[in-house]
Amino acid sequence: MYHEKLKQFRKRSIEKALRAGLPAYFIDECLGDGVIRIKPDGAMELIVVQQGQAQIKPFECRTC
Repeated sequence: MYHEKLKQFRKRSIEKALRAGLPAYFIDECLGDGVIRIKPDGAMELIVVQQGQAQIKPFECRTC
């Protein structure tokens, strides 16, 4: 029940940020480490900090 509510909240939050022209950031519980960034143009990136440096990699959405 709470998992579904969390997914709905995340979806609405991402949509609001993108409509405002801002990137959306979130943590994917299934992924583990890193933060996912969705840019207003729809590009998705995975941001992971390794040895104090941000590593930015292309990310493709998947479901748990």
